[in-house]
Amino acid sequence: MVLTASTTSLLRHFVKRLRSAFAMKDMGPVHYFLGIDVKRNKDGFFLSQSQYAVELLERAGMSNCKPADTTADTKPKTSSTDGKPLTDGSSYRSMAGALQYLTITRPDLAYAVQQICLHMHSPRDCRSTMLKRVLRYVKGTTSFGIQLHASSSPTITAYTDADWRQSTVSLSSAEAEYRGIANAVAEGSWLRHLLGELHCAVPKATITY
Repeated sequence: MVLTASTTSLLRHFVKRLRSAFAMKDMGPVHYFLGIDVKRNKDGFFLSQSQYAVELLERAGMSNCKPADTTADTKPKTSSTDGKPLTDGSSYRSMAGALQYLTITRPDLAYAVQQICLHMHSPRDCRSTMLKRVLRYVKGTTSFGIQLHASSSPTITAYTDADWRQSTVSLSSAEAEYRGIANAVAEGSWLRHLLGELHCAVPKATITY
């Protein structure tokens, strides 16, 4: 369990109350949690899953593979009927799910992994090639991660993609954009309420792109 608070004294008080009710050990500042490596620096926190990525490559039998410069090639997208069905799709689904977890600190993998996961129900050999391409990219970028910057004042900025999967089919590009923005605004509103419950007021309006 990872605990955080607005002040050190509040955090110590909370830990003390927990100890009075449960048998627990304080491990100090977080360094590694659920496969995520946490490093503190002058800008904030750097999160990475380097060890997880290495273990993922070992699990796929690709520890010594040749790294790829990009997550996907420039060829047009393949359809759901291209290629031959895999005799055993369980391995494909397992690796696709493992790659999904890696996107927590690797947003550069998000699109390629999303394309792989679209065909988990009926994987084919061409999709397996795509999955291996992503793993080859991971091979050369195991040290990549995401930097969390400290902010003097809490602000929320949201971004939305009209091409993201939707529960209903939009009849126009404008409708797709409105649906995308509505989802982003709803998430932003939820975050504002959550921060309010944590006594962290957000003074400025949420800007959504």
